[in-house]
Amino acid sequence: MENSLDAYGILNGTDKSSLNHDYLRHYERILEPFRSEPITLLEIGIFHGASLNMWSSYLEKALVVGVDIRPECAQYAGGRREVEIGSQADKEYLADLGRRRQPHVIVDDGSHQADHVILTFRTLYPHLRPGGIYIVEDMHFHAGAGAAHWRGSSDAVPQDLFLRIARLVSCPETEGDEERGLARMTDSIEFFWGGVAVRKRPTKNRADVAVRRGLVERANQPKIWSWYALHAFNNTGDLAEAVECVRRAIDLEPKNPEHQDMLSVILEHGSDPAGALVAAEDASRLNPADNRLKARVAALRSRI
Repeated sequence: MENSLDAYGILNGTDKSSLNHDYLRHYERILEPFRSEPITLLEIGIFHGASLNMWSSYLEKALVVGVDIRPECAQYAGGRREVEIGSQADKEYLADLGRRRQPHVIVDDGSHQADHVILTFRTLYPHLRPGGIYIVEDMHFHAGAGAAHWRGSSDAVPQDLFLRIARLVSCPETEGDEERGLARMTDSIEFFWGGVAVRKRPTKNRADVAVRRGLVERANQPKIWSWYALHAFNNTGDLAEAVECVRRAIDLEPKNPEHQDMLSVILEHGSDPAGALVAAEDASRLNPADNRLKARVAALRSRI
């Protein structure tokens, strides 16, 4: 307990601790890999500086950057703590902040106003490092009798934004494209009482993909070639390799519609809807009773 994040939270008097909101038991688990790394943590909202002190104590090598609209918060800078004065209602400032700081962790404990929370996420999240964590606190403000007070100019609440992204992350074929760009950046989303932690996709590692290809060559099974084809495309963007690999699956098992279906998916993601349609039609001919394949053919035809 002595060296836990919660202990530092209690000692520094932040309401994030187990004595109040109890966020820190979640944050310790989520942020443990960063504890001894020279990362940048950016927190929106400084108040009396308690959490800046907590972060700099727990994260042994981190640069902790606090952002607040109040000039008097500059007094909380020192050591590995830096302070910026700016508004999370200012999109240009936020974009510049993200470009300059390129943080590994972002914590939004600012105004809690819905329009500010949503603008801040949309603007800063693209600048978060791959594999980084974006945390929004106190989302419970946006439900119940007091929710209207925190709405600002937004016609939506933050939890709805994160729920839409979560649906697209877990089920990419979910209808609606509004948040698809944000979802493509996202590895996972975790909800807990009062908050959400969004994990950005890690950097794609071509060396690891190449090692896996060697294992696939050794296995030489059609389903594994098919799986690898999509894996390789998702991680390297190499459409030619992906198509080559799924065609190996088709050559090994020409009557299995799943491989033609996989080829269709890969070609669609590779911006070749005409090729995707041909492959989907081939898959449907191999399994004419599959209504999902029929629907996919119809959807692709409507786009061409």
